[in-house]
Amino acid sequence: MEEIETEEEKLFKKHRKEKKELQAKIQGMKNAVAKNDKKRRKQLVEEVAKFEAELELRHEEEVKLLTRSLDESSTVESSINGITNLELEIENETAVKQSRIS
Repeated sequence: MEEIETEEEKLFKKHRKEKKELQAKIQGMKNAVAKNDKKRRKQLVEEVAKFEAELELRHEEEVKLLTRSLDESSTVESSINGITNLELEIENETAVKQSRIS
């Protein structure tokens, strides 16, 4: 039986994949630099920190957007339910008034 993934689960799965890919890229960069090249190693550490910070910031923004969109959709659904309930109440009131007239 297949399980249906929610939007949150899809996003977190994507984030884990991107983190894993970044770690692989970092490892490749580290292996490309000679051990005795301290200047290049220092640059590499700075680049790695920048890449990780950018990825983390982007992931936070994506989570905020998803949360905001889920909140808006639930607000719309509750508004629609409220309007439907109001319409039903109005219909019931008119039916009661019509029955009293006769």
